[in-house]
Amino acid sequence: MLSQLEELERQNLAGSLMTNDTLAISLCDYFDSHGTPNERMRAKYILGRTYYCLGELPHALELYYEAADCADTLDINCDYAKLSRIHAQSANIFHKEVQPRSELKELKLAEYYAWKGKDTLMAIECYAQRADAYDYLHKHDSIIFIQEHAAQLFTSINRHDRAAQTISTTILSLINIGDLDKARKYCNLYESNSGFFDNDGNIDEGLEIYYYIKGQYYLAVNKADSAEYLFRKELRIGKDLNNQIAGCKGLQELFITKNNSDSIAKYANLSYILNDSAYSLSEMQNIQKLQLSYNYNHHKILAEKSERRAEKIQHLSLFSVMTLLLISVLLFMRYRSKKARQLAEYRTNLIALEKVQSELQDLCGGDADISTIISKRNTEIAELQTKISEFQKRLSKTIDPALEDKILEAKVIQRFHEYLESNPVQEATTSDIRELKNLINELIPNFYGALNSSTPLRAIEYEVCLLIRCHFKPASISKLLGRDDAYISNIRRRLLKKIYDTTGNPKELDDRILRII
Repeated sequence: MLSQLEELERQNLAGSLMTNDTLAISLCDYFDSHGTPNERMRAKYILGRTYYCLGELPHALELYYEAADCADTLDINCDYAKLSRIHAQSANIFHKEVQPRSELKELKLAEYYAWKGKDTLMAIECYAQRADAYDYLHKHDSIIFIQEHAAQLFTSINRHDRAAQTISTTILSLINIGDLDKARKYCNLYESNSGFFDNDGNIDEGLEIYYYIKGQYYLAVNKADSAEYLFRKELRIGKDLNNQIAGCKGLQELFITKNNSDSIAKYANLSYILNDSAYSLSEMQNIQKLQLSYNYNHHKILAEKSERRAEKIQHLSLFSVMTLLLISVLLFMRYRSKKARQLAEYRTNLIALEKVQSELQDLCGGDADISTIISKRNTEIAELQTKISEFQKRLSKTIDPALEDKILEAKVIQRFHEYLESNPVQEATTSDIRELKNLINELIPNFYGALNSSTPLRAIEYEVCLLIRCHFKPASISKLLGRDDAYISNIRRRLLKKIYDTTGNPKELDDRILRII
């Protein structure tokens, strides 16, 4: 992107007509996000120059202002030379729009930044151009002072050509105030040092208005023949409207001094016709400027309306999103509160189930006739298991189906493995067994019922079944429960008969228990 910007800058320096506003806009967009202050300033300046070439002066002026605002004048790397040219271009637009006071303001800024950028020639040029603004204000003394001082500055840097060219613009003002000696001196200086004249004393094409200026000098010093020669030469060579008007005006003034009524009338009539044409042309140009200004302002108003509409839509969208977010938060809080109550009830049921299971197992180990109590406890267990199963069904959509992973990764199971790996081996505590029961009740609510449906199990028997379901080997079970291997083997064999009413290898019991889910 930087290379494209530099290419447009080279075209601008070469005086090429710049009309590719699409590229200039894309460069502005890019450097607005990724560029340094200098790069943003350069991109906006090039876009302004593009609009200037397209004849959109109001838009160009706005871009010049934006470009100047991009400059970081407190940074030692600020491109003051470029900033100076931006203000000079703004002054040029104000000159075209006949706004001399705004032109002066921009020229002073252009000169200031040129000095800061050590661009001496540019600084003197900007200073000299103030005379054009004072010309609109009809301040002849200011014109003379500015141009004489500017000529001295040009001379100090050995630009004698620019000094002569600059000083020539004071000649008419000097004639108007009667300083004819200085006017003659500046005419000679202009003709000898400006570089605009050939060996025969003819000025370069496009600068023929000088013949009118020098003719006015000859008219002021009563050299009518010389004045008439120059006025007629301007009419003959200078073909544009301004030269024709100036030539006719000069001849009219000449014949007034000669009191030649016929010639006065002739050139007065020609002057009238030419001035009328000039006025029509000026009006047409003013209408075009007004139309351009109207078009620009109209588009600007439309853009502002679109921006306000977009801002309104954005506010409505933000309000809608905030409302939806608030509703979502309220619904989530309500859901979480309900879930917390259900979870609390579920945990209460788990604790109650573990308590009743323990009581029932303790009763099974006694000798008294307690069938009534056992029946009551079995009923309570069935009710609690039903409640727990219902809660598990409600959670089924959110619970991970990888049941075995949940069992193996549970903290109590990990703790049991640490007990087995310790030296000496630790036995499971009463608290550990209670935690294990709660784990299985939570993950497999019907586990207890599946084992105790026919005959209630004793505490040690149920603990063996719990450890089998958690994938512990018989040797590990005996160590965790503090019993010998033969005892655990006999319990497994009895449990196969007690639970499933079959005889066989204890390994068959393990397989059946592992299938309970």
